[in-house]
Amino acid sequence: MTDRRWSRRDLLKSAATGVLALGAGAVAYDRMSRYIVGVRSDDGVTAAASVSDTSPLRVDLTEHTPWQLVSGTFSKARTESLQSRDDVVFVHPDWQLETLSTQTSGTEQVQTVPWGVDRIGATALRDAGETAAGVDIGIIDGGIDASHPDIGPNVAPPSNDAAHKAWVACSGDSCTYPWSDDGGHGTHVAGIAAATDRPAGTLGVAPDATLHALKVCDGSGRCRSSAVVKAIRFAADQEWDVVNLSLGSGRPSTALQAAGVYALEAGVVPIAAAGNQGRADSVSYPAAYDEFIGVSATTIDDDIAGFSSRGGGVDLAAPGADICAPGLDGYETNSGTSMAAPHVAGAVAHTLADGVAPTEVRDHLRETAEDIEAPESEQGAGLVDAAAALGYSHDGDTGDGMRCPSPTSTWRRQACSGLQRRPRPLPCSHWHGLNTFCMGAVETRTYDSSRLGDSGTWPGPAASSGSQCRHRGTRSVFEPK
Repeated sequence: MTDRRWSRRDLLKSAATGVLALGAGAVAYDRMSRYIVGVRSDDGVTAAASVSDTSPLRVDLTEHTPWQLVSGTFSKARTESLQSRDDVVFVHPDWQLETLSTQTSGTEQVQTVPWGVDRIGATALRDAGETAAGVDIGIIDGGIDASHPDIGPNVAPPSNDAAHKAWVACSGDSCTYPWSDDGGHGTHVAGIAAATDRPAGTLGVAPDATLHALKVCDGSGRCRSSAVVKAIRFAADQEWDVVNLSLGSGRPSTALQAAGVYALEAGVVPIAAAGNQGRADSVSYPAAYDEFIGVSATTIDDDIAGFSSRGGGVDLAAPGADICAPGLDGYETNSGTSMAAPHVAGAVAHTLADGVAPTEVRDHLRETAEDIEAPESEQGAGLVDAAAALGYSHDGDTGDGMRCPSPTSTWRRQACSGLQRRPRPLPCSHWHGLNTFCMGAVETRTYDSSRLGDSGTWPGPAASSGSQCRHRGTRSVFEPK
């Protein structure tokens, strides 16, 4: 993958020297008429806004960077005209990002210590009274289910309009608030980072941290980079401490990198999932940017997960395969770098609560990480060790292993029955993104969409509808390419 990265210094210099030119192919991508324009003057903002075919959206990053961003719909000719201006730093498509996980589901019984929480020493911290109280974590994702008993106590007051925000609409019966979760992904991520410590349910890495929902993804896990940029800025302006981005794209976005600069300058530590491509040089954006702590995924055996992206953007590894955490209707076992990133977000919360400066957190976690004898392109500096970061030792145990509170079929039936109401067949890639909701109802493998029964349950496994689907069956639920 060609990866032209701009350093933080390059970005700052560009504000004074002109345009970061993008290849012509970037602006011709299918349906990419929505663009983000980075400018360094009010006149540039006015120029970009005036030629947008839809109502433009402005993101002002000037408090911590030299730039303002304008998101709008532009013709090719207008983007070329904007790029010719001296005060335009970059123009690139408003890329779609996607959440990065696969899932099954379950319900509550007694407290479960997920293997990943114990493996990185978070249980030892809990036992020592270290809970990351007072640290604010922004979950930039598909929302949070504030009614879940594992999460509700740690969600910032819903009545506080500045505590949560949504840039996409919530749809369905679960939408108590505009920022509620209608897909399950954000709730699962939030639970890994900061599920509360109670007699039942699951334990999170930072069980007293405060959670904030920044809803940028719809129920299918699709997110616009412009919304992600706004969410990062919002978190920084609220002076929160950590933002977790369990999402990404294979396409670079200078706007996202600029937002990362904004976050760092404001004292916010941004964490991002490395991606689920499972091959070399495939780290997703924004994780590939130096401004973000990029996180790869490990298995319970301390191997790098087969789906985990490899490359120079990996800073740390964290548990990401078969992770049990809260879901919309009980609990889910998910796999993906989406699950790895919030383990690191929780570790960052502990580190900040212990007094480490935001500018020093990355180096501190890298210095205290555990070497699991994988190449640096796969593990970065090693497996994050939350306990070691605070000076504690632990046995590296794996808690309750991959056990999750007992499964329920109700949630799966509802998710599967939604497929049969589709008015027309969907492409293979889209069926993958939905069929995986049903994985675990029979056994984990790809199912043929034509075998969906009238009752909304799967009658049994069948051959996938082509090698492309079979290949994608090993990838993220929310990553239909």
